[in-house]
Amino acid sequence: MSINKKYISILSIAIAMLLSACSSDNPEVQTTSAEDKSVGDKIQIMAYAPPFANANPQDAAPTGFTAYTLDKVTEMGIYMIKNDDTTPYAEKRLRYASKWFAFFETLPKKNYTVYGYIPKTEGMSSGVTSVSDNGAILTVNGIKPVTTDDICIITGVKETNTGLKEGQFGWYMANSNDNFYMYLLLDHIYASVNFSMIIDAEYAQLRTIKLKTMKLRTDKGSVNATITLTHNDTGTSPISSATYTSEGTSYEVEIFNDAEGIALDTETPLVINTCFAPDPSNNLTMVTTYDVYDRKGNLIRKNCTATNKVPLEAARAQQVQLNLTVNPTYLNVLSDPDLDNPTVKGKKE
Repeated sequence: MSINKKYISILSIAIAMLLSACSSDNPEVQTTSAEDKSVGDKIQIMAYAPPFANANPQDAAPTGFTAYTLDKVTEMGIYMIKNDDTTPYAEKRLRYASKWFAFFETLPKKNYTVYGYIPKTEGMSSGVTSVSDNGAILTVNGIKPVTTDDICIITGVKETNTGLKEGQFGWYMANSNDNFYMYLLLDHIYASVNFSMIIDAEYAQLRTIKLKTMKLRTDKGSVNATITLTHNDTGTSPISSATYTSEGTSYEVEIFNDAEGIALDTETPLVINTCFAPDPSNNLTMVTTYDVYDRKGNLIRKNCTATNKVPLEAARAQQVQLNLTVNPTYLNVLSDPDLDNPTVKGKKE
């Protein structure tokens, strides 16, 4: 019998006993009328049970770490190295749907060191070299120069419940037949930017702009990251260095898409987040598509396109806030058709 069924059975018996006691021991609730109608108040039953204890308590993350959540099916690339053998296992690909599933061939009473990155997407490859007690060099190649994915590397992993520290890569296998949970600490490979967009208040009195798409173009095709990790248990970051090289000459990614368009507000910004390679030579161009409506809700310009250079520079794990105020010139307003007889304009498809 499962715990759930056990609780339900006990509760059912208790309720039956309670009803039986109330119907036999209290003469006031018995009926003696010919119509056999009950008298007295109805009995309200309130039952309680303790919450189920978590059989696999999560390790406490260090200060400054928050849960890494995913909203789509993806994969993780991971390496496990037995500490008395510096040859790493071939990269494993862990698939995430609603939870992680992975199977490793491990030996009992052996300590393994774990390195890896997330998410592993199409075109990405990796490798681990210089594996020793002092750490490893992890390379991740073929990363998109601009991406909506928060690409992270593992900076700590442990299977006990004594708390996590950065640099703790050990994973002790007490028994190969046991089921283990790996608790990961992650750190960012890329920098991040928040595009925070509002519309000029005076312009908003005349026109409404609905943003439909936003794309970022760059003069890089892909990025390779080399991260040196120093094994430690002091709680400090094990990332000794991170260097980046690029290949290719062009790439474009869509970071926002809404077929109907989202109207820009004068106070509450529309925030769009994305990640980019932490390289001072980034040459990013933002291309937006939007529709323009008059104050009566008539569509007067369709699929307008604006192209702007975006000066972005940040180090790994830093976030840039880019505040954008949409303020078309008054000359553009005057060139719009009459409000009561709008003409939809736009580029040819």
